[in-house]
Amino acid sequence: MDASVEIGVGAEKILIASPGNNLSVGGLFVHSTDLPPGGPVHIRISGHGFFEADGEIRNCDTREGGTGIEFAPLSAESREALDDLIEDLTRRGLPAA
Repeated sequence: MDASVEIGVGAEKILIASPGNNLSVGGLFVHSTDLPPGGPVHIRISGHGFFEADGEIRNCDTREGGTGIEFAPLSAESREALDDLIEDLTRRGLPAA
């Protein structure tokens, strides 16, 4: 995925701009190990439009160099934005699950 990802952890905002993050309908893998496992987060992905959702950090793997985040149940509007983002990534030949 080539879009930047903003992760809100409490009042702190972490911007992850490096490409290679992976997005799916159930969650997100980001190339950062600076996130606290088990904690709630707020995700914002900018690109062609934007997608926002709440989620929870499920794992942090220093060998893989990243963190897995599971989305909380999405509203219809958020789900549509996610579907649009995945469709755009797929159309441009970028990996999205």
